[in-house]
Amino acid sequence: MTTPTLVLLHGALGSARQMAGLAALLKDDVPVHTWDFPGHGGAPVPDAGYSMADLVAGLEHWLDASFTQPVIVFGYSMGGYAATVLACRRPDLMHHVMTLGTKWSWSPDIAAREVRMLDPEVIREKVPALADMLADRHAPQDWTAIVRATRHLLEGLGRDSLLSDSDLRECAIPVDILWGSEDRMVSREESERVAGILPHGQFHALAGQRHPFEQVDLHILHDRLTKLASIQ
Repeated sequence: MTTPTLVLLHGALGSARQMAGLAALLKDDVPVHTWDFPGHGGAPVPDAGYSMADLVAGLEHWLDASFTQPVIVFGYSMGGYAATVLACRRPDLMHHVMTLGTKWSWSPDIAAREVRMLDPEVIREKVPALADMLADRHAPQDWTAIVRATRHLLEGLGRDSLLSDSDLRECAIPVDILWGSEDRMVSREESERVAGILPHGQFHALAGQRHPFEQVDLHILHDRLTKLASIQ
């Protein structure tokens, strides 16, 4: 039996390079691909920014064009959200989705809180190391455009999450929702709630894991993803 291909999707403000370490761990065990969402990783950023619908459409186009068989998708944070939206609409593209650190609860008030730090001037002043990392990650594009576009995206989710409870109930493929016990951006409650609504949803708590992907124990993800690939 052929091992299904694994696709790794980065989070907000990220790029495919964010997944390089995990991809390196997995490459000897399973076919693995990374991908930059539109407007990330050096791709031009539209003047109007981008929305979650734009990212989902880009992912759908890439999967349709790149693979002849359904894939397994691992999505971190924003990547997990986009993958789940698409899974509910196009279950033919995926065997399984696994998410980590994905924020599921959105409203105008929640979006307003989440975008508070998405101000290029604040980042330059208070977190200069992040500014440098974003400049490198998204070169040759202006990293401040990525920040503004991400702010636009989150504000859009506050108005329309694209994932109503009825959408989730129609999702035909399995979705594993991973949540780190030290995650301060995503709550256990919202993660368990979505896993409970999904017909084939499962919730898994990862002890001691924080939200930033750079602080996640990649060996935990390697073990879970290789096991998942082996049973498809």
